[in-house]
Amino acid sequence: MDRWGLTLIAAGTFGIMSPAWAHPAEYSPILARAYIKSGAINPENSREFRLEESQQDVEIGKFCKQLGLQFRKFGWESDPCGAVKWQASIQTVEKRPLLYASFGKGKDVTLLLSAVHPNEVTPVPMGFRLARHLLENPDLLKADQRVVIAPLINPDGFFTEKPIRTNARGVDPNRNFFTLDWYEKSLSWWQSGRNKNLAYFPGHFPNSEIETIFQVRLIDEHQPDKILSIHAPLGFLDYDGPGDQKPSTLTPTETQARMLAAAISKKANNYRVVDYSFYPGSLGNFAGNERHIPTVTLELKTTDAKKVEEYWGQFLPGMLEAIEYPFKKSVEAKLNTFKFYSHYEPLAIKPKDRS
Repeated sequence: MDRWGLTLIAAGTFGIMSPAWAHPAEYSPILARAYIKSGAINPENSREFRLEESQQDVEIGKFCKQLGLQFRKFGWESDPCGAVKWQASIQTVEKRPLLYASFGKGKDVTLLLSAVHPNEVTPVPMGFRLARHLLENPDLLKADQRVVIAPLINPDGFFTEKPIRTNARGVDPNRNFFTLDWYEKSLSWWQSGRNKNLAYFPGHFPNSEIETIFQVRLIDEHQPDKILSIHAPLGFLDYDGPGDQKPSTLTPTETQARMLAAAISKKANNYRVVDYSFYPGSLGNFAGNERHIPTVTLELKTTDAKKVEEYWGQFLPGMLEAIEYPFKKSVEAKLNTFKFYSHYEPLAIKPKDRS
């Protein structure tokens, strides 16, 4: 074996054995950052990512103080968490809580996800600001409405000397969802479309990252009628589905979903709307395309931290319009929103009574 150089490398919890010669030399950084440690969340190791209820308040408080210090480096507010009753039952590889907050008691649910790519910078404060705004203005929500906000999907990527796109294990959480085309297209797209750029690495397996599973669990537990995701710096509203890249013959659900994007645009000074293609393993593919949950990505214009105040003023009306826009689940959507991780009990998102 040695004379052929067939040193075998164990691939984490799956026990897969991979010959070292099978990987080109340029793969060595990936192996060092992700593969050997890997590789995926499963029922056996999932408790490592569980934040016990007795620890939640303390860990959330500590995290919010650290977050304030990090915000000040960008010239932002020093208390982003404010008086919001944040919750977290899951933590990252580097033991940072994955925050979310819920407002209202209604059945018309809007899910807002922000800062999955912290290197984009400007989306990071937006979710925190919207949460504080809803707390301070409870009359904005009608009795039948509920809003769930996860403001910082990838905290490990934010708490670095310079924020990065990937998580602590070097995986892009927005290319890691288990979509139907993941095994067929994800790695090949990364190799050819992104020239093996490590910032876009989708992981060796889908759903291998806690940040991805966190988003899936939010969708599972809250069954949103619509999703708004905030990114930068492409400068448009991206309609992700259902009916993405479909020029005609839309179903009623698809038509109403497209009207959601148009309504947000109108409230945001007619911000440009595009029907950009989705990627293997992306949220838009997983939620909008495959599960028919109306999903819109707000792409802010720049990553300039000094522009946050301007963007907040411009896009608050659009975010409120996304909440206000009535979109009850169709039969078509209900058939596609089964609970993907119902058997992962340790990673269940169980809201704490914070009233």
